[in-house]
Amino acid sequence: MYSVRKLFLEGDIPMNCYFIERNNKCFIVDPGYYKERIIEYVKEEGLEVIGILLTHAHIDHIGALDCFPVPIYLHELEYDVLFDDYKNGFEFFEKQKSYDLDDLNIKTINEDTLLKIDEYEISVIHTPGHTIGGVCYKIGHDLYVGDTLFEGSVGRWDRPTADLSQLKTSVLKLIEEQEEYIIIHPGHGNSSTIGTEKSINQYYKEWKYEFLNN
Repeated sequence: MYSVRKLFLEGDIPMNCYFIERNNKCFIVDPGYYKERIIEYVKEEGLEVIGILLTHAHIDHIGALDCFPVPIYLHELEYDVLFDDYKNGFEFFEKQKSYDLDDLNIKTINEDTLLKIDEYEISVIHTPGHTIGGVCYKIGHDLYVGDTLFEGSVGRWDRPTADLSQLKTSVLKLIEEQEEYIIIHPGHGNSSTIGTEKSINQYYKEWKYEFLNN
């Protein structure tokens, strides 16, 4: 079993940056805010970065997108969010990107995409709702859920490209279809399990009741 590597990054919206590591190679999940700190962590841990995985393209998840010259993967429906500063939040927070997106190696993915790190596979699960192209990444018993699902809560649905109906469907799909032992690693807050969320998450309970009674 591989331990989960996480950096807690304090910015305008404190967030979790993860490192999916196998045999000293890694994908960085959602490099937010502090490029120097991410680079320092990788160097200290002796990791080789082979790619960056975006769960979605909001400002707090892409602030250090240029931390390493590697391919950057995001869902094909999220591509427009990445390039639109109104949709990704840079305009809202009155910030400027410290990099030029045209200089980066951006690759679009979908649920048919299978990513690999050595002999291990990472599957892509499209979970729209918080944003139109939000995804989760699953490897083994670990599920990196971005801002779709949190410990006892769910992602916001009041941002550009968000959709409450889609979010309900995504949350129900995750909790109903994933095994209860699967560990969820959200973009903010603590990790949890699918089984725990099935028991305590009031959004899930309300939305499931709503689904069953419609």
